[in-house]
Order: sequence, then structure tokens, then C-alpha cells
Amino acid sequence: MGIFPTESIFANLDHLFWRIPSEFDSSAFPWIIWYIWKARNEKIFENIDKDPLEVLRLAEKEVQLWQSAQIELHHETNGIVDLVNCSRVGDASLDSNYCGCRCFVDGWWKESDKFSGIGWFCTSSTGEPPTMGAANLRRSLSPLHTEFEALLWAMKCMIGADNQEVAFLTDCSDLVKMVSSPTEWPAFSVYLEEFQSDKEEFSSFSLSLISRNANVKADNLARKIRTEPLHITYVNNIP
Repeated sequence: MGIFPTESIFANLDHLFWRIPSEFDSSAFPWIIWYIWKARNEKIFENIDKDPLEVLRLAEKEVQLWQSAQIELHHETNGIVDLVNCSRVGDASLDSNYCGCRCFVDGWWKESDKFSGIGWFCTSSTGEPPTMGAANLRRSLSPLHTEFEALLWAMKCMIGADNQEVAFLTDCSDLVKMVSSPTEWPAFSVYLEEFQSDKEEFSSFSLSLISRNANVKADNLARKIRTEPLHITYVNNIP
């Protein structure tokens, strides 16, 4: 399969998508072709050379993120799933009594944008007004990098506010899986080391998966600040 059958682009694409042996997984081919095309444009118009292996890895990562998103969308409910403890809790969990703080976190990433957007929205069991934060950072390598940056920033904000009992909530399943099994994500080792160091500052810490429908406020904060033309960091109790 390493050599195309002809010199015709159209015949080779026909071979690539419809005539390869059935035992080969071709689901990543559209992403690979797309990233090769983008790398070609960067070379022609910006004189930027991309490592072919890095282009391939980025395409494969995008496939994984897209497939994970489809699974989440298919199984999405209004409940909460705690992947750290492998337990499922009903809708009432978000409304029932709890101790400490709940901090909802989210990140927004778009490849064509200058900035990534990160946001968090924190409620307290003491009845104090909610606090929130939003910031646009230099665009990360991927959506998952942005989700992790949102969590790390929210953790630092909670530490700065002396909130020691915090349940963090995210709609990114890969983020929860990553902190649960850090050795399986070597590409994020620097982030994971920072996460582990900050986690020790809390007397009670958890990270749980919730549906997108339950994470609207953090989502709006991250999504809206992503499109701002200048760098902004916002932390307040006023929307």
C-alpha cells in the first residue's frame, strides 16, 4: 500500500478511498490528506517547513479527538459521570448539598484563531456569589491542550482564593482519563507534572466528567473571550 498504482491524482484518490484492502483502517485518510494540504500551503505561502511525521501525528490526534467527541455526543446525558471513581450519578447530584466549591472548567480552540479561550465558573456551598474567570491565550497545539490549560488556570485561581475543597467539572472525557492514567499520556507530561504539584495544595480535590449541557456557563466564558482581538484575563464575580 506504500506505492500508488498510477501517476494520476484522481485515480490514486479513488484507490485510496475505495479500492484499498478492507483490512486497512482508512478512517484517518481525510485528516491526513487535509493536514498534508495545509503543510503544503504553509511551505508555499509562508516558507514554513513541517516535519512529515509531526503532520501525521497531528492528523491522527485530530481523528482521535473527533471520534471521542462523537462518542460523547452519542452517549450524552444531563447527568454527571465521575470517571475518576468509575461511578455514575444522576441529575440530582449537581443540585444536592455539597461541601466546598464546584468549579466548572472549559476550553475553546479553533485552528484559524489567534487565541484559545479558557473559562471557569465557581459556586460555593456557603451561598456566596459565584466567581468566574476567562482568558484568551496564545493558541495551543490542540483542543485537548486548551482543556488542560483551562483546568490548570482554574486550579491556580482556586488556590489563590484559598479554596481548599474543590470539585472540578469538565465536559472533556480525555482530560479526566489523562489525570486518572497519566503514564498513558507522555506527550502531556509537563502539564501533568504541574497538575500534580497544584493538586497537592487542596485538602479535597476531584475531577469529574459532566455533559456539555451542564457546562454552559464555563463554555460561554471560554467561547466568547476566544474571539477578542487583544489578550484579556478576567476574574470577577460579575458576568
